[in-house]
Parts: sequence; structure tokens; C-alpha cells
Amino acid sequence: MRSIRRYLRRVLLISVTLITSLAALWSYHDTRDQINELFDAELAQTTRTMVALYFEYRGDQGRDPQEMIHDLQLQPVMLPDNPTDEPTPLGHPYEKKLGFQIWDDEGHALLGMRTPGVLETMIPAPGYAHTEGEGHDWRTFTLYDEVHGVWASAAQRDDVRDELTWQIALRNLMPPVIGVLLIAMLIPFVVARGFSPLLRISRQITARQPSYLEPIDGSEAPDEIRGMVDALNGLFGRLAETLEKERRFTANAAHELRTPLAAIKVHAQNLMMDTTEARSQRGARSIINGVDRMTRVVEQLLTLSRLESGEGMNRQAVDLTRLGRELQRDMQPLVDGRRIEFTQQIPAELQVVSYENGLYVLLRNLLDNALRYTPEGGEVCLRMRQAEDRLHIEIADSGPGIPVAERERVFERFVRLAGQRTSGSGLGLSIVQELAERLGGEIRLDETSLPVASGLSVHVTLPIG
Repeated sequence: MRSIRRYLRRVLLISVTLITSLAALWSYHDTRDQINELFDAELAQTTRTMVALYFEYRGDQGRDPQEMIHDLQLQPVMLPDNPTDEPTPLGHPYEKKLGFQIWDDEGHALLGMRTPGVLETMIPAPGYAHTEGEGHDWRTFTLYDEVHGVWASAAQRDDVRDELTWQIALRNLMPPVIGVLLIAMLIPFVVARGFSPLLRISRQITARQPSYLEPIDGSEAPDEIRGMVDALNGLFGRLAETLEKERRFTANAAHELRTPLAAIKVHAQNLMMDTTEARSQRGARSIINGVDRMTRVVEQLLTLSRLESGEGMNRQAVDLTRLGRELQRDMQPLVDGRRIEFTQQIPAELQVVSYENGLYVLLRNLLDNALRYTPEGGEVCLRMRQAEDRLHIEIADSGPGIPVAERERVFERFVRLAGQRTSGSGLGLSIVQELAERLGGEIRLDETSLPVASGLSVHVTLPIG
């Protein structure tokens, strides 16, 4: 069951339809039984009435029955065809579906009005029966008068009963059918209305940022899911507490490491100045390089800690041309030290509404990676352009590049590719991906767009506003 709403709509609609159909079937059979009883009573009453009228007529005339046969024989009903079965001045078409006949004990017809082929011979069995005539089934009732020694039968075509049953059943069926249609239209609305609190809570959870672990607003949650909401809020609370402890540990550890690292570096620099021995100077230089690497790791850990806590993430208008000049200034020592040809292609007055600190850290980390991994004398280019409502950033270099199979894995924390000689912590691209997601953008790696044999292009796409 992939959707409870679809399941409920389907089950409710099928159930209502099935119950209504069963009720309609029961109503049809009950109506037919009642109509049969009514028409059977009418047949019996008609038969008794015709016998009584016959003998009353004979007594008034004072004639022998045999002499009255010719006078009393009525002609069969002959009415023009009427496809609508509506009454006319000449009579009703249903008269052709009715008939009666009176016989004496020897089976001689005394009086009757019938359709040819029906009641042509005496039915020597009192009570109800079925017979056929003119291709139709007929219901008959036969009465024997022992006092006068006559048989009387009345007949009625079955399709009269069937037609009337269908008419009554259809009239009775129309309200339930209309009701089913109205219910079918109401079921989706009622089900959607009932599930609206659950959908609101689902949207709350879906729209959350990974770092947002505040409790879910369950004030409108129905009783059926209140337990789940309380359990989720408890889980969020425990996660927030755990992550906060981790952030505090990372931040505290990084802060505690900065001071001794700075002190070690100062002592190593003093050692280099105080000694003239080449071996001692090389050792001091190694210490300084190690301290620089460790300091970089500490700075990146602090950056990660700030990102996870949301510190400094305020949206504002960012002048990208000014941001490019700041990056140029801050990266210039590394550019000069490695003799890199660093260029920028940023349109004048290009702006974006974003988190300036986050955008600066993202670009600085990407440029730092590109400048460190590009061989001395290489080339690095920063490009920015606007396309519709997106900002496209590209940092291309002429470094060794990253194999296609490794381009997903390099975004994991502390992952470094085998065979790399450049020092690093494996946190740069992890920070960049975290920032890109927080800025609402995407990042991908591709082959360099520079006219060189090898290299890497990092593409970042961000919303303009």
C-alpha cells in the first residue's frame, strides 16, 4: 500500500457502490414479489367478478346459457399499435396483455375476451399457473364454481409485471445512484481534509534544513499520529544535543590547538634565526611546514563548526566584483609564491542576494585548492556569469585533475587521493559542498576548460535571489 489516501478513496468508493448495488438488487426482488402478489390478487378478484357478473346477466335475461353464447362472446381486443404504451381514446394497449374466459363443465366456452392463442382451452385445475401464448409467458388464475358447474380463468402477460417492476426499481434506484455519485465526489475531499494535518507535518519535515532540529509543531496533529510526532520531537532533541556536543568539542579543540601551534611556529622561526647549521635550519623549516599544515586543518575544522552551527549565515546583497577583488588580495601571497597566472572574468556590477561569508569561504576554499594543486607556473581562472535566475561560477586550473571515478568520493571528509604530493587535510571540498547546499546551489567537477593538457573545472550554480 503506497498511498493511504488512494487506498481509502478506492475502498470507500467500492464499498459504497457494492452496498448500494446489493440494496438495489434486494429492492428489485422485493418489488417484484410485491407486484406479483398484487397482480395475483387482482387476477383472482377479476375471475370472481366475471363469474358473478355472468350469472347475474343470465338471470336477468331468463335465457338458457347455450342460447346466450353467441351474444355474450366478446371480440378480441383490436387496438392500433402504440409503441409508447400510452392510453388512447380507444383504450389502453395493455388490454391486449389481459384476458379472461368462462367454460361449462364440458369445456364449452361461455363468455370471454382474450387474445388469440391464449385461454383457448379450459384449464381443469383451480389456482395459479403459467402458460404460453403468442410467444409470451402468461400468469393465469382458474376458479371452479361447483354450484353452477362452470370454470373461469383470467390471464395476464408476465412482461406487464416485469415492465412495472423495472419502472418502480429504476425510480427507486435513482436516489441511491445520485447519492453514490455525490459520495464519490465527496470522498476525495473528506479524505484529503482528514489527512491535511499529516500532510502539514510532512511538509514541515521535508522543508527542514539538515541542521534545523527544532520540535515539530504538533498542535493540530490528530490523536492517531500524536505519538509519532512526540517520538520525532524526542529524536530531534537527542540529535540536536548530540550534534551540539560534537560542535562544541570540535570548536574547543580547534581553539585550544591554535595557541600551542602558534607558539611552536614562533619557536621554530626563532630556531631558524639563531642557528647557522644547515641541518638545524632544515629541521626548523620542517617544523614550520608541519605547523602550517596543522594550522590549516584547525582553521578548516573551525569553519566546519561554524557552518554546522549556522554562524554568520545572513542573506544580503553581495557585490561579486568587490568579492573578487578581496579574493585576489587574500590569495595573492599564494599566487606569487607559486608563480601562478591567476585571472578573473567577472562582469561589472554583477550582484547576488546570498550569504556573503558563506560565499566567500566557498570561493576561497576552491581557489586555495586550485592554487595549491596547480604546478608552479600554471594557470587558474575564476569566471562568473548570470544565466536567467542562476549564478554560474567556474574555477578552472591546469593541475593534475581528478579521475572521473573519484569525483564523488573527494567530497567526503578527510579523503585524499593516492599519490598526491601537495599537503592537505581532505576537508576543503567537503566544506565547499556543505556551503553549496546551504546556499541552495549545486556543485560538480569536470575537465578543465583551459587550453591545457590536463586540469580540473569546478562548476557551482547558485540562485541569484
